[in-house]
Amino acid sequence: MPVYRTPDGKIVEEKTVKEDATEHQDLPPPPAAGGEAAGGDVGSGFDAPTRRITDEPEPPEEGQAGRGEKAKPAEPEDDDRTRLAGARRRPKTKEGEATGPADAMDDPVVGWLVIVDGPGQGTSLKLGYGANAMGRAKDQRLRLDFGDGEITREKHAIVTYDPRSRKSFVQHGGGKNLTYANGEPVLQASELAPLDEIQIGKTTLRFVPFCGPDFDWQDKEENE
Repeated sequence: MPVYRTPDGKIVEEKTVKEDATEHQDLPPPPAAGGEAAGGDVGSGFDAPTRRITDEPEPPEEGQAGRGEKAKPAEPEDDDRTRLAGARRRPKTKEGEATGPADAMDDPVVGWLVIVDGPGQGTSLKLGYGANAMGRAKDQRLRLDFGDGEITREKHAIVTYDPRSRKSFVQHGGGKNLTYANGEPVLQASELAPLDEIQIGKTTLRFVPFCGPDFDWQDKEENE
């Protein structure tokens, strides 16, 4: 059996050399520098990206408070609606939200128009401070969409309450179909008296005042 001499001078048989090689042939090769031990592929030469762990908190997102800070209260939105002269706004909660239903008539009622004849008979419409336009369109303060096609969509007539004089007036809105007060055509602004009747198209409305010389919501503001 052939023998071999090792680098250190020892003499070994061929069988011993083969056994040593067999015992070590299943061992994986040592990883290259910067290879698998660092998270990359063997022999790639590149280190895998690592996450740096720190005690510093991440910056808070917009609108959120950071660690140890109190959240800032949201700034109230600007109310860009025009406030009607003499009108009292609806009371608000501590959070700044107005109480009551958020309908188009925010200011207190100053009177009513009651349909006494024509489509919509028996319906009442609230009057507010300033100009109250009547028409069939949705954006009209006094919407008369009960099937009377002779009523103009916008500003067929306007009923106005003046908080300074505490008087109410009716005027024509400028459409082709006229406005009548107690049977007479309204050609210029005309003062309304209690229970006066207004005719537009096939509809007749009766004026029922609430505010006037004896009472106005401004009186309550002065006493508060």
